[in-house]
Amino acid sequence: MRRRRPMFLALALLATFAGLATGTLVFAAKREPAFYATAASHPADLDSHERSAKLLTRVLDLQNDIRAKEEWGDTFTADDLNCFFAENIGPKDGLCELLPKGFHSPRIAIEGDRLKLGVRYREGFWSSVVWLELKIWLVADQVNVAAVEVCDLKAGRVPFGSQSILDKLGDVARDSSIEVTWYRNKSNPVGLFKFFAKQPRPTSQVLTLEVKDGKLTIAGRSFLETGPAAPAGVNPLPPTP
Repeated sequence: MRRRRPMFLALALLATFAGLATGTLVFAAKREPAFYATAASHPADLDSHERSAKLLTRVLDLQNDIRAKEEWGDTFTADDLNCFFAENIGPKDGLCELLPKGFHSPRIAIEGDRLKLGVRYREGFWSSVVWLELKIWLVADQVNVAAVEVCDLKAGRVPFGSQSILDKLGDVARDSSIEVTWYRNKSNPVGLFKFFAKQPRPTSQVLTLEVKDGKLTIAGRSFLETGPAAPAGVNPLPPTP
């Protein structure tokens, strides 16, 4: 019996350390990033409902302008987008079906030239916020191609495997007629997103895609009779600051 005590003690210590490690991991995974907690804390009220409705109208107007006007564009604030998310993409809202199963309640923040996107996975005690930090820019010498660099990807404070999330982002983009190709720039995944990919000869061109200081701006022009010829070459590196 005496010889067994050291073994029992070692097993007990091992179980204790394993429990502590698991508890620490769960606690870290459940910690919401600050930007998400701030955005999600805003109450749903009449103002957020009106801003959400106006945002939807503006998006539909922008889609119509792309088809019918030579020049088009708009600027959307992170606050307006979060109002729309709060009103329409909660765990029981109809538009939640646009996200992969189990995900709901997206929120964003735009800090400098970085866009942070968080989405809650599941509900209750085991829920967590999966979030990404992205850098976005138009690719030089390419028509209608934007580069999206994934600078960070975590569940709470725990680094998160990127491939399944990137695949889901690609699926959502393709449903909107955006072709996606992923590669790696050093250690970070970078996606090349080609707009109007289903059009053999696109009649619209994105000239501005800017993420800066709490705002997302998109603008361009449309060729109502003939489409522009796409120049050759690609330079998917970000512009020099």
